[in-house]
Amino acid sequence: SRPKGQPQRRRPNRLEGHRVADAPSPSAGWLRRHKNAVWVEPEPEAPPQFVKDGSADEIETGAAVRFEVTQPSTKIRVAEATILENLGSAGDDNTQLKMAEANLPLPSRFPEKVTAQAEGFDDVDVDNSDGGRRDLRHQLHVTIDGEHARDFDDAVSTVQERDGYRVWVSIADVASYVKPRSAIDKEARLRGTSVYLPTQVFPMLPERLSNGLCSLVPGELRFTLTCEMYVGADGERSDIHIYPSLICSAARLTYTQVQSLIDRDEDVPKKVNAIVQNAIAASRLLRERRFGRGSLDLEIPEAEVIFKKSGKLANVVGRTPLAAHQVIEDLMVAANESVAEYLLDQSLAGVYRVHPPPPEDKWTRLRTWAKQYGLSLKSKSSKNGMELAQFLKKVKQMRQAEAGQMMLLRSLSRAYYSAECEGHFGLASEAYAHFTSPIRRYPDLLVHRALWNHWNGKSRLRGLDKLAESSSEAERRAVQAERDITQLAACLVAKKRIGEEMKTTIVGVHPAGLFVRPEDLYADGLVPIVELSRRDGEYFEVWEDAQTVVGRNSRSSYRLGDSLKVKLVAVNVGMRRINFELASMGPPVGATNTSKGRRETKGSKKRAADKQATRKSGKKRR
Repeated sequence: SRPKGQPQRRRPNRLEGHRVADAPSPSAGWLRRHKNAVWVEPEPEAPPQFVKDGSADEIETGAAVRFEVTQPSTKIRVAEATILENLGSAGDDNTQLKMAEANLPLPSRFPEKVTAQAEGFDDVDVDNSDGGRRDLRHQLHVTIDGEHARDFDDAVSTVQERDGYRVWVSIADVASYVKPRSAIDKEARLRGTSVYLPTQVFPMLPERLSNGLCSLVPGELRFTLTCEMYVGADGERSDIHIYPSLICSAARLTYTQVQSLIDRDEDVPKKVNAIVQNAIAASRLLRERRFGRGSLDLEIPEAEVIFKKSGKLANVVGRTPLAAHQVIEDLMVAANESVAEYLLDQSLAGVYRVHPPPPEDKWTRLRTWAKQYGLSLKSKSSKNGMELAQFLKKVKQMRQAEAGQMMLLRSLSRAYYSAECEGHFGLASEAYAHFTSPIRRYPDLLVHRALWNHWNGKSRLRGLDKLAESSSEAERRAVQAERDITQLAACLVAKKRIGEEMKTTIVGVHPAGLFVRPEDLYADGLVPIVELSRRDGEYFEVWEDAQTVVGRNSRSSYRLGDSLKVKLVAVNVGMRRINFELASMGPPVGATNTSKGRRETKGSKKRAADKQATRKSGKKRR
């Protein structure tokens, strides 16, 4: 039986089928003792791992621990392990977060050979640098990142010039350290990307590089690759040069500081302020031109796990990006486009970021949903990016703006890496490559390597198709891991609020029911369809294309974006599920009458009704 306070068994991790080759499986569990025997009971279920080296001597029985197998089991020997870390006591929210992170199919520790190779690099020495490297120490650079960032792989510098701005985007020269087929390169390729989780980071590169030699920390000389460009008054990029460089960052700024500079209430040195103000101005020119050609301006909050000053889990909230985030985003997008165009102009083999147009079925669903609100997508082709951009502007003016933008986001295709340049629909860009984050993304490192091969007269990179594919898989694995842990954090918060009534927004309509999101907890939970029937004494039909459920007799409806007062009734932490029921007091906030919607979504209604009839009969449609 499960000891009091110990969490229930978690569901099988959806990432298990994509486990990284050398990652331990599993790597966290519960410490057990009986008489003289000491072992770890892994989480999830697996054979016990006995601890005989004394590493568990100072740890209490029942604690959660991170461990490493030192002796696999055989026919005549039990498995043995050593304890790496005490994760905390059972029942503690932070302990559960740490255990879930430790059990993800991600490699945590670097092999000794990789660490040794990284530690063997000397500090930056100007006298031993490449003679072709341009010295930009006189050109003041600054980094702009989040408050908790530890690795800084991009720095910017700007000056006003004529009626526009000259911009330098200087990126950590990781390729000068991570050589092809080296131990570090093989490990970086295996990891594919850094993964940022609430209590820890799984970095792509060892700390000596990621937080040291390749991190553009203030006051330290660093090797970089620079994309220099002129941004005219019309936002067009010209006079573009890409070259190896040497910089010394003058300041490490945060997004909050830059936002204060935008709001004109932050006091920073005059020279630093000039760089930032010029960057803000150049960003606006670039952004106006980009959106003018059809780039999608989505403004959807991102989930962020919040901790108290004591370090304990506090909440999961939605953070809307600041204008300061946009400044860096615009400059980085401009650099990425410039480098992609350079690769094409020079006929170099590289890795591109590709974002296809929306699939036709999702485009049709989006058009159907929009009709309810008097919005239209006239084109039947999903390739019309300009029309979608104009449609997005109208969606952002709706009362259901956030839900509408989420609907649009779900209609888009997933971006991926490719050795072929096929354009980026969301950015309305004909050529786009990731160049600006080689510390944390392997495709960026490949782009840097392609540039160096060109400058040094070496042969073109090979095997990029497979490398692009593996990088896309690594990215999907990282995204899923981040979502899983964020949802776990939300479940742990929600568990303490069972029984509360709260105001929510409908963020998804599914045959199972309504997915809703509370105002003060950025996580989705389900109001089952049967709960609606119980409350209203009515049979509800699900119109998925219109993202609406409609009462068969009353025609009352619940639609995407509507407000709904609910009661939190159950949380399954292991399955990452939050369940609601309709609040007992007052009418449903989102219930409306929909006769117009009935006509416009007749086909959707029929399909949904067929599905419900099939479920009731227990038969499978062929």
